Amino acid sequence: MIHTERYVFEVTYDVRDDYREEYEAWLSTTTVAWMSSETVCGFHSEQSLAVDCPDVRLLLEFETLADWLTFVDSQAHQRHLLELRTLTNGLDACLWEPTPISLTPPTDSGLLS
Repeated sequence: MIHTERYVFEVTYDVRDDYREEYEAWLSTTTVAWMSSETVCGFHSEQSLAVDCPDVRLLLEFETLADWLTFVDSQAHQRHLLELRTLTNGLDACLWEPTPISLTPPTDSGLLS
């Protein structure tokens, strides 16, 4: 697996049953707009199989924190998010930054004693 050092903007939500058709149209149009953005370098959409999790998770990837900030401050993003709020419940967004994991435990950790 190739490791990428990207910032990931995670958006999770439940699609409202009474707006499912409108949501599908929104998602198609918005995905094209997001993928056309100069700052977005990756996009994934996932559907949860678990009952106690949000229905959908969108992941947008950015090379730099400045790219993410430019994206979220844009009028287009603000408009898309406002539209999404009307079609969903439980909308939440979170920014994740790359974090290295050491595969060599410290020698004085006491875990292997």
